[in-house]
Amino acid sequence: MARQNFIGLVVSQGKMQKTVKVRVETKVFNKRVNKELFHRKDYLVHDEGEISREGDMVRIESTRPISKHKFFAIAEIIKNSGQKFAEFENAAKLNVAKEEALKTKEFLDRRAQKLSSLSSSSTDVTVSNSTLLSDIKYLQKVLNNDGNESTNKDQESETRKLSEIKQKYGINDDFSKDTIRQLLSLDIIKMEKDLQLQKNNIDTVQIRIKEYMEDNLKAHEFLKNHGIESPELLQKNIMKNLLRKHLMHDLQL
Repeated sequence: MARQNFIGLVVSQGKMQKTVKVRVETKVFNKRVNKELFHRKDYLVHDEGEISREGDMVRIESTRPISKHKFFAIAEIIKNSGQKFAEFENAAKLNVAKEEALKTKEFLDRRAQKLSSLSSSSTDVTVSNSTLLSDIKYLQKVLNNDGNESTNKDQESETRKLSEIKQKYGINDDFSKDTIRQLLSLDIIKMEKDLQLQKNNIDTVQIRIKEYMEDNLKAHEFLKNHGIESPELLQKNIMKNLLRKHLMHDLQL
């Protein structure tokens, strides 16, 4: 007895082992309109070698019942379009990954270069802030150890260090508790100036964010200069957050 044969298109594969779904299109005579119409039907087909892919044109052949819903098996792959599509898809994924890796490397290089230039300018400020505190701690140590025995070498080093501190802060009198209070007041004044500077910077950021949000072209240009691609596609709240982030980074906040 001749076996049934159909030619169809693989529309799904991989959900079940050795099983694909094949769509077969046949002509069926419709008595209502008195003409032949195309009729589509999907078959679960056994694929022993698991070699067919979505998009392949295959010939299926009836066989013994393999499972409750499988009565056909793939007899021949007529056109392996699905395999070519799979190769194109893999190549496209590889190209996208390479492009993303290249863009990421360029972005990291730009950021490293920018951070190196900013760190060189901020080192002096950090050193000056820590020097005042270290000098105050040294004076407290000297005043607390006053009268204790020390070697001539330690006394010479101590005298030299104290003279350097006097010269640095313009102190004419001998060191005492009042001297430490004066230096601490200098530190407090410096902190007040830093806080005021930070407040001014935050106000500046808010003003510039408002300007950029009112001028989209200006905002897009700023974001592009900071490595953001296609800023015109961003939502307003995301664009605002990115503007705030890069403005605060530029001002070292």
